[in-house]
Amino acid sequence: MISLHSVFSGPFRAASALRGARVFHPHGVLFRGVAELDSRWWPVPAPARVPVTARLSGAVGTPDGVPDILGLALRFSLDDGPWDILLATLHVPTRAVLLPARGWSTARYGSLMAYRTNVDLAPRWIFAFPEGDQPSSTSVLELARHGVPLLFSLHVASARGPLVPAGRVTLESAVPASDEAQPSFDPVLNHPAAVELWPRWLVPFRRDAYRGSRSGRGASDASARSGFLDTAGT
Repeated sequence: MISLHSVFSGPFRAASALRGARVFHPHGVLFRGVAELDSRWWPVPAPARVPVTARLSGAVGTPDGVPDILGLALRFSLDDGPWDILLATLHVPTRAVLLPARGWSTARYGSLMAYRTNVDLAPRWIFAFPEGDQPSSTSVLELARHGVPLLFSLHVASARGPLVPAGRVTLESAVPASDEAQPSFDPVLNHPAAVELWPRWLVPFRRDAYRGSRSGRGASDASARSGFLDTAGT
């Protein structure tokens, strides 16, 4: 029997094939830097410094001055493999309502889905907020010209609790790479064994959406674990 979430992957596969690009956030800029994790919530001994690859992107690529849903994809390079955390601009109090931002400098990124660890079963959302100077527009080209470093504060929070500071990310260098050559990020495939996405029932749908998007361009699951791709993922 074909499952509902498997059928769900079909539109993403078709859309990716039609566009010849990622279904969401097709245009972005790639960076490398470091994450300083100073909360005991993280599944690594704190404080910790881990290498990070990041991609900042626009969901639609709206004209300058028009709000867009901006994305911040983070890949923490941990000892036991990559951890991909995908963040998008959202309404922070509700945790799960996407909200277009007017610019990179005012974006408020959140994980939409929560995380649970093997030592903290309470669902926690991850947030990142820009610090310092960043472009006031949503233009990806302006972001690429802006230069580094780019700074973000990290926070974790329960469904109704306050945001708790959890570290920061410093993007130290831009990586010249076309949209097609930039790596795929997949939070379902790439996460530590001690961490799971929540709610669990939504995970198969999200997994098949990413898989469908990659399949539409002939990319495999293995491509989501590599550094640079011939065809990028969702």
